[in-house]
Amino acid sequence: MGLSRTSVEDNFPRVSKEDVTVVLCTLNEEDAIGKVIDDLFSHGYSNILVVDGYSKDRTREIAESKGVKVVMQINSGKGGAVITAINKVDTNFIAFMDADGTYSASDLDRLLYHAPDYVEVIGKRCKRGIRTLHRFGNWVINKLFAMAFSEDVGDVLSGMYILKTEIAKKLDLRSNGFEIEVEIASQMARFGKIAYVPISYGERIGKTKLSSFRDGLKIVLYLFKMMRFQNPLVFYAIVAGIFIVPGLISLSYAFILYILTGIYHNGYALMGAILTIVGVQGTLVAGLSSMLKRIEKLLLTSNVSVK
Repeated sequence: MGLSRTSVEDNFPRVSKEDVTVVLCTLNEEDAIGKVIDDLFSHGYSNILVVDGYSKDRTREIAESKGVKVVMQINSGKGGAVITAINKVDTNFIAFMDADGTYSASDLDRLLYHAPDYVEVIGKRCKRGIRTLHRFGNWVINKLFAMAFSEDVGDVLSGMYILKTEIAKKLDLRSNGFEIEVEIASQMARFGKIAYVPISYGERIGKTKLSSFRDGLKIVLYLFKMMRFQNPLVFYAIVAGIFIVPGLISLSYAFILYILTGIYHNGYALMGAILTIVGVQGTLVAGLSSMLKRIEKLLLTSNVSVK
């Protein structure tokens, strides 16, 4: 659900900034971390938690000199840092923001304004700040996410988003890479609505850690993995289509060949029948899975208050 920018967000804050912890997940960000923390302080954010992935530069030293809390992450990768943060935070809201200087604390105000009404609010990055190849990859991943989970979250890979802490602590997060945002959004969608607002996006300070093709492919594959568990209806419908379409083609070919020539190809007919039966079974599983997921979501949302 997309939400537009208005000046009301800046003039009438609905949530105290003391009620949100801003998390900066870091790994060798000495060039940017000080500027990012100063930016947050200048916009009234005092609860700042730096979760460090064992940086080999002065990241931790600089963060500590600014007076913010620094903890070392458990597990590995960005996913490990996010899990560490969720376990540590006790404010009502938890905001994640990349520590590379690409995001502005002023945009965080816009997300916080809408935070009481949604389980997650995502900052949708402006296109002009993203390189063409990354822009195309993001478009593909966002479309796949919308198809898989029937939820348009605007920019699922955005590094700026706010979660309701109570719900975030219920998540069963397993990933350890850049796909962590996909996993979070797919699970948060089970508990309620997700919204997004437009934000700015600038050049990162320091060396990039994201490999365009390798990490993009990993995220796409992870999407299908999450689809199997979070939205089995779509997953098994795709599987059913993979089997049914060639099965029907094979059966049709055998039937037409028999009508035209009188020759009956047992092989094509048998292969077509097997593929079609498997596809039909996949369709039945998809329907059953859809019913079970609806029941699960009703049970989850009945125990979670969005307001």
